Amino acid sequence: MVERFFRDITVYLRDGSFSSIRELESSITTFLALRNAQPTRYVWNAKGEDILNKIQRARAAMTTRA
Repeated sequence: MVERFFRDITVYLRDGSFSSIRELESSITTFLALRNAQPTRYVWNAKGEDILNKIQRARAAMTTRA
């Protein structure tokens, strides 16, 4: 979720041109107000079994490299 938040704020700010830190802060505050006005629930799509399998594969890969 953190990655999605930073992606969204980056997209929102990317087109802006800020002549001061205060303008940037104001734009960030506006983004947060708009986002919080209509919050949406994050829907988790990954299955627990798939996540555990991915972790096991990563651990196996790390032990073969060490």
